[in-house]
Amino acid sequence: MEETWALEQMLFNTLNQNPQHFILHGERGIGKSSLLQIHRMLAVGQISGNSDKANNFLVVTLNLEPTDTHESLIRKLGLSLQTTCAAASKGNEVLKKSLDFLLRFEAAGVKLRDKPARQVVDPLLELTNAYCQTVEDIKGFRDGILVIIDEADTAPASAHLGATLKSLSERVALSSNNVLCFGLAGVSNLISTLRESHESSPRLFTGFDLKPLSESESHDVVKKSIADANQKNLRATKILPDAEDMIVALSEGYPSFIQEFGYFAFDADEDFKITVDDVKKGAWQEHGAYAQLGMKYFHHLYNGKIGSDEYRNVLHFMSTHSDKWVSKEQIRQGTRLKETTLSNAMQALVSRGIVNRDNKKGYYRLPSKSFAAWIKGELQKKNGGDTNNTADA
Repeated sequence: MEETWALEQMLFNTLNQNPQHFILHGERGIGKSSLLQIHRMLAVGQISGNSDKANNFLVVTLNLEPTDTHESLIRKLGLSLQTTCAAASKGNEVLKKSLDFLLRFEAAGVKLRDKPARQVVDPLLELTNAYCQTVEDIKGFRDGILVIIDEADTAPASAHLGATLKSLSERVALSSNNVLCFGLAGVSNLISTLRESHESSPRLFTGFDLKPLSESESHDVVKKSIADANQKNLRATKILPDAEDMIVALSEGYPSFIQEFGYFAFDADEDFKITVDDVKKGAWQEHGAYAQLGMKYFHHLYNGKIGSDEYRNVLHFMSTHSDKWVSKEQIRQGTRLKETTLSNAMQALVSRGIVNRDNKKGYYRLPSKSFAAWIKGELQKKNGGDTNNTADA
């Protein structure tokens, strides 16, 4: 996989004092978190890449939330580094000096040790000192530090994510062991989130805009998954070609979709031979693949923010155009809604962030192909397999 090779090369450059930071961005369900996990495993030497030498990085991981502030971001970066060093220092004297420094570090006034509190003048300065101390202490013993931040797009601009990471990287670059690498993952507005914090912060990163898999790549994923399962199970399972084709078609190139449809088809099978009927049963049964995808990614858009079936009817029609731009007149003809109802629907869907609008041309589109694919699956379930009956859905 091209992205995996490129990320592996970034680790190599980092351990050679030329750190490269990266961003994985794309739609929900495209595989960002899974790719981050693979990169983490490469960094700690749990899996091998193209090099004969296994990596030996310290990996610091954290997730961000919409409620994060600048202070809580600094605290998370400090606490996560402390936790990583504490785990790695067991039986290892090298990291104990660094851990002692971290135990004196208080992020945003929150103590990391049970001793009398002292006033912190500049929490960010304390944080950068902690990372600088750690990269110095691991010199000659560890390849570097990889900081992985998932769901980075959820951080509000007030958390100053871009400015904080820029300050950290610039300060560590002045040390004698410049081996700190940042890896971020989030939906496609992540770059805007960084820019709002600091105009130049996106330039720190190499971006990977993850796209859906091709049809042949999707088939490869299914085949490799079956092969992997057969290595673990006492009896081998085979999948019929038309069943494999159906999983690929339903998934539309999204790795998380392939995983869900494949898992539930495998679970529905009772004779060690996955058929189209097994795929259908696994996809549309209660708590099946579509239910799981909806719960994880889309229910808050499709049900939580919409109380009108007429408004959902608009989404049904728009899903037949994937994430392409559609005119209001096309939507009116496709849904047969009255003008007033349609105008109210479009205004509501846009204001609630469910549909994007091109203000200059009067066109609308769904925010992602994955959302469109899931809506089509929900519609097919409702219509008993007929995805064309959008107007009456």
